[in-house]
Amino acid sequence: MFGINISQININKNTLMFITSMVYILGLSGFLVHHPIIFAVLISAVIAALGALNVIKLKYLLVWILVFYLGFFNAMYRISDSDILSNLAPLEGKFTGQIVSIPNSNIENNSKFFFKVSEIESDSKVYKLDNVKLLVNLKNNNNESGDYNKLKISDFYTIRGSLRRPFKPGNPSQFDYGVYLRNYGVHSILYSGIADVSCIDKRPRGYDLFMQKLNNLRGKIISTHAKYLKSPNLELLGGIVFGDDAVAPPDYIKTSFINSGLLHILAASGMNVAFIYGFWFIIAGWLRLPFKFRVAGGIPLIVIYAFMTGLGASVVRAAIMLIFVLSGKLIDRDSHSIALLSFVAFLMLLYNPAYINNVSFQLSFIVTLGILLCAPLVVTFGDNKKLTVKDRVLNWTAGTVFIPLIAQIWVIPIQVFYFNTISVYSLFANIIAVPFLAVVSFGGFVSSILALVPVIGTFICRIFDFILNPFLAIIVKVSDFFASLPHSLIVTSHPGIFQIMIYYAIVLVLVYMIRNSSYNKKSAAVLVVLITILSISFIRIPNKNLDVIFFDVQNADCILLKTPKNKYIMIDTGKSGYNGAKSQAEFIVTKYLKDRGIKKLDTIIVTHFDNDHSGGAADLINYGHPDRIFLNSDITKTYTAKNIFKTLDKNRNTQINYAKNGEVIYKEPDLKITNYFAGLNPLEEDNENSIITLAEYGKTKLLFTGDAGIKAFNSIVWEIPDIDILKVPHHGAEGVLNKTILEKLSPSFAVISVGRNIYGHPAKSTLELLNDIPYARTDLNNAVKISVTKSGYKVYYWDMKYKKFQLQH
Repeated sequence: MFGINISQININKNTLMFITSMVYILGLSGFLVHHPIIFAVLISAVIAALGALNVIKLKYLLVWILVFYLGFFNAMYRISDSDILSNLAPLEGKFTGQIVSIPNSNIENNSKFFFKVSEIESDSKVYKLDNVKLLVNLKNNNNESGDYNKLKISDFYTIRGSLRRPFKPGNPSQFDYGVYLRNYGVHSILYSGIADVSCIDKRPRGYDLFMQKLNNLRGKIISTHAKYLKSPNLELLGGIVFGDDAVAPPDYIKTSFINSGLLHILAASGMNVAFIYGFWFIIAGWLRLPFKFRVAGGIPLIVIYAFMTGLGASVVRAAIMLIFVLSGKLIDRDSHSIALLSFVAFLMLLYNPAYINNVSFQLSFIVTLGILLCAPLVVTFGDNKKLTVKDRVLNWTAGTVFIPLIAQIWVIPIQVFYFNTISVYSLFANIIAVPFLAVVSFGGFVSSILALVPVIGTFICRIFDFILNPFLAIIVKVSDFFASLPHSLIVTSHPGIFQIMIYYAIVLVLVYMIRNSSYNKKSAAVLVVLITILSISFIRIPNKNLDVIFFDVQNADCILLKTPKNKYIMIDTGKSGYNGAKSQAEFIVTKYLKDRGIKKLDTIIVTHFDNDHSGGAADLINYGHPDRIFLNSDITKTYTAKNIFKTLDKNRNTQINYAKNGEVIYKEPDLKITNYFAGLNPLEEDNENSIITLAEYGKTKLLFTGDAGIKAFNSIVWEIPDIDILKVPHHGAEGVLNKTILEKLSPSFAVISVGRNIYGHPAKSTLELLNDIPYARTDLNNAVKISVTKSGYKVYYWDMKYKKFQLQH
């Protein structure tokens, strides 16, 4: 393997197809990097050099160059950053088109689906479109009349709403919703309400009619199961048989399955395809059906199941692979497993290059590759009839124990990369749950098909549900048991692509060494070097700066301070989530903290209880377990205030402090943080009663102001020294600053935390006051980072393209 000139050997089919698919993926990825042309030229030069050095045979060289550019140009042609709808946004109007995905209602009074638009009416203008796709987000804001369940895939509608581009990921670690939608060929979102949706009397045809009929059947089947199964067993069966968009599980069940490492059970996957075919083959064998009939009879079952689940990446991968394998059996041709897996990956990415960014696609293929490589090390394959009873028992035991272990080893880097978590007991939970899952997969699928039989269908479904109910309950109990164990979920930092590549290189070297039992010094040396490189890559040298990040949280405030001794202090926490959605603190700040391995906050300062300053405090208290929290009052007249105190009751180790004027709340060598507080009537002057915080490090002073305005400053400004950095109060609203205050504070730089709003922030008058002071705006410059040393400071803006902070001045 190491030091071998592959031009001198014949590459087997598995290796050839695997390398070919990897070259194609490299071509796809090349287009998605920041400098695609440079990347393509460099890769071409490397391949040409390998050919010139006679490392690669000429025939392979030519094929791989063609495959690389096929991937590159296919991605260039198929993946775009915009379309006609995103170029029209923002736009208000009436949109006519067709629903092309199953409406998904994961949040109460909310529904999302993809919609192909053929016509737009806006401001007496009519735009004709060639069925351009967007995402519709329907919300019931004012208890409007309407039924989300009546929305059906393939039906035609007119929808009045607001067309917008996806929110920009203006922060480090923030999920890029625009890139996610781009994977589905979507670049804009239509926000509307159910009352603004009208059905058009137009019939779907062909494939659209088929998908609608199939979805209607799925809805009918779920309704039948709902008569005999209660939550959460109904949602569990729905996810296994019909995919994760069938019936949304309760939040507590989803949390339990995440913590136990069984989240994959809540959605149909390739494992379910294997279970369904496996049971069919066993039952057909008991019935003594001809071998080829057993093989061929499983193909339509797999196809039906794939369509019923909505054609998710994992299910499609497993279905295509199994169909190829079964077709080979029918013509007495054996398949090369890794070659087949690579070929299926190639086909799927040829059809839709954006699959490369799909987490399900990545997990499905990497886990399957790992099992194909490693399973022969622990399981004996071949004709089962030739194995002794002892060998069969050992085979079953090894498969039951080691296959989940192999899957965990191969899935960990991707799980950590996307979710920052490791389920400690996942292996044990899967070993116990998988046999029950096998029964539920097949029984749920068969009962769902038989439920459609006239007259007796409902009775059959009732019998199956009676049998399956205990199995579903056991799976839930297994999940709850392991999720409730101490430290069931470990939060990890975010690995880099380089670290993930090194990890898989280590695994591959280990597999090679185990499969080649003779001791190999070169392999051992490579292994030691890779492990050393991986270990060194996790070493971080902390800086001694005071780093301040003003997160881009729209028209809200959320600021994180990292002290020279690596303590973390939050000043305000952004908005709470709308109608059950995640707060800004949860999907922006905690993701940032997790990615950097930060699990503890020292202090949270909530300047006042307005939602745009305190909405995420409860989530940050639950995540960071701060030692202290500073509040401006104990009056709980707002929802967020009540939620904060309710959360603090459960986190008794967090000390509650009420702001005092001039109180020093934190000190380190060369660092002092002081709170100022006007102490006005809290019932009348909530904004003016904001906590004002001064951070002094070395020669630099930074002032954080909440929503405090002129009235608050008039009472305390003379106690505050001249500053260098000013967080402009109240998002730059009118009347929060005047010339006297600015002259007294004399800042050299200002930051305005602001986003799209109806209040006119930042006001023209405030911007005019700041005319002679350099300033940043989070709506224009994204997240702002100020890195303070003992001698001065530097300002950075978050660059969305290059995913890093860029120095400004």
